[in-house]
Amino acid sequence: MQVPSDIERKAAPKRKRHKLHGKRGDLFVHVRQDGSERAYVWQRAGDDIVRGHQRSGIRCRNLSSEAVYTNEESSPRVEIPRIVIDTMRITSNYLRAHDVAAFWRLFAEARKQGINGDVHSIRLGDVVRYLGLDSLQRAKQALVRLALAEMTLRLNQRGYRGLVRMHMLKVLHDRDDLAALRGSDVLYFRLPAALKAAVLESRDYAWVELNALSRFKSKFSFPLYLKLCLVAGKNELCRNVPVMTKAEFRAFVGMPEKTQTGVLDETLQLVCDELLAISGVRKRFPINIAFKDETLSIKVGRSSKKLRELKPAWIAPKMAAKLLSTVYKMPQEARVNFPPLMHFRQAETAVGLPATKVFDHWWTDIHGAINYGIGTAGMKAGQFLDLIARVGAEQAFEEWVARRHFGFVIDGDDVEHTAAVSIPRELTKPERPAQPPELWQPQALTYDDWMLKAPVAMAAIDHAIDVDDAEIPF
Repeated sequence: MQVPSDIERKAAPKRKRHKLHGKRGDLFVHVRQDGSERAYVWQRAGDDIVRGHQRSGIRCRNLSSEAVYTNEESSPRVEIPRIVIDTMRITSNYLRAHDVAAFWRLFAEARKQGINGDVHSIRLGDVVRYLGLDSLQRAKQALVRLALAEMTLRLNQRGYRGLVRMHMLKVLHDRDDLAALRGSDVLYFRLPAALKAAVLESRDYAWVELNALSRFKSKFSFPLYLKLCLVAGKNELCRNVPVMTKAEFRAFVGMPEKTQTGVLDETLQLVCDELLAISGVRKRFPINIAFKDETLSIKVGRSSKKLRELKPAWIAPKMAAKLLSTVYKMPQEARVNFPPLMHFRQAETAVGLPATKVFDHWWTDIHGAINYGIGTAGMKAGQFLDLIARVGAEQAFEEWVARRHFGFVIDGDDVEHTAAVSIPRELTKPERPAQPPELWQPQALTYDDWMLKAPVAMAAIDHAIDVDDAEIPF
């Protein structure tokens, strides 16, 4: 094989790069010939991917004090990988709703302590307070049912290929030891190895409100709610839930195929009511549910309402170093007016403007307010500077991004939360009116109809006619 020389290599035309080169993680909208649009995300590869073992997996200050059924002030959020949400199926039918909620509470505790650990622990009283139970025995029974239950995952991880069946939980206590545990005692458990492998290597995930799970009364509400949380965290163009019929809903939530029509209708109504009943701090996105033409359609809004909850956009290392050096060279009294670089990257995700441009706008507005008295974002210069001094640069920057006009509207988020939805019931076959049972010999026999009503054979009757009454053994 002839190796080209340096002159030939320089003269050869360069290979045309893909139009998405260097834009990994960005959204690309392709307009087809018929005018329809489809969104694509340029996937990250190699070192650009942030795997599950590089993420914390939990968002809260104190999980034990916040993951409580009666907590109305805050709601911890747990990260669940997309592969788990899409492929997890519980094959044991005897589990209850608070059993599934207890499993995700233990999963959140494992994420807090480190999902790659072999054994995890939790105080039994934390499980009771999370589920809102009034009995310690009911929490123990839920743990026993979880230890006996099985689930399946479809994975493509090292050591786990295809459909994998596993026990949901392993409690490291025997029956007598578990019965002797009190609320202040520590429960030791172990999660399935396949589940931990899926979390450690996951790349896509959803943030789920932990306190919303403990209020579900139907175990079939969990798969649909987790799917909605996954969809709500995506871009507006990718945020769609497939339209489902009643049969498709039954298969999606894992109901048996031979479920009666009336039971399916009641379950569908209960699941919709529970999803729409999520309120307060547990409601992170609006849910719109409509049932028309025997199909269920669901729309969700964006779950990342605040700037600090958005996914930060990618920035070139050279540009990041340039911005950081610019801030570090400022005097201390000017440096406090600039939030961390992460906020500018999150602002890029929110408004669609590069982080360097957002940095220039922020710097220009601060300079104009200090030196020339020019207001910004609907505020006067004094109000803008007082806001930074009162709440800090981070909070002021978040309000500035929300109020300032950049000329971009990425997500209108016009999904309206449905107050209530009614699932029509299918008409059942009319029941026949109950007829009174026919009484045996409703009236006394007479000599005229004894041959029609007598239950004995005619031959026995002929033989009995010639018998004298005195020969009958009474």
